[in-house]
Amino acid sequence: MSRFVQSMKVMKHAATFLLPPSAVSATDRLAQTYSLVVLNQQIPKFTPLLWSHAKLRICADGGANRIFDDMPKLFPDQNPLNIRHRYVPNVIKGDMDSLRPEVGKFYSGKGSEIVDRAENQDTTDLHKCISFIREQTPACDHSNLCILVTGALGGRFDHEAANLNVLYVFSDMRIVLLSDDCQIRLLPKAHQHEIHIQSSVEGPHCGLFPIGGPSVSTTTTGLTWDLCTHRVHVFC
Repeated sequence: MSRFVQSMKVMKHAATFLLPPSAVSATDRLAQTYSLVVLNQQIPKFTPLLWSHAKLRICADGGANRIFDDMPKLFPDQNPLNIRHRYVPNVIKGDMDSLRPEVGKFYSGKGSEIVDRAENQDTTDLHKCISFIREQTPACDHSNLCILVTGALGGRFDHEAANLNVLYVFSDMRIVLLSDDCQIRLLPKAHQHEIHIQSSVEGPHCGLFPIGGPSVSTTTTGLTWDLCTHRVHVFC
């Protein structure tokens, strides 16, 4: 193994946000701070779990409609209004071309901050939300921050591709795109990576592919079919 590879900093990844908070060790809870961004696509069935882990919950424009309409469907035995009162975003942000007036009025009445950025059409709603989170987070805390994004996959392909591009634009931040059957994260090339699998809720398949340029030295251990040498480690 080259001296360069040996000297690279190790970045560890674990989807403990898919586990109930009570099942996550105190050490892991202290090591990671989560923010949640909800986009205007179908929310995963585990969204309440993500909500419980997050310190900051942001709906990107029509994402607030999804929480208002779809979160009660995850609790069919409970009063929908009670669910809406329970799950109130801290911020609703975007160009406000999708947010329904009655939804905005409901959440603003519950204390949500509505941040209208309709004047800026050069970036997507997700880009605006990530920028907002970075601005609100002290620089010293960026290494412990992980941003969870629901609704980033599926729907229009140009929107999906733009969401993937956000991972590259904000490559200095931990961002995870989530759907019911998939999670996507960027593995920055300046690091070695350890991916710790939560086998009770993840797997069995995974894929690695380059974004922003060709891959010339990516290697793995721990997969059924490994690439050669040792820079990405997967633990089950």
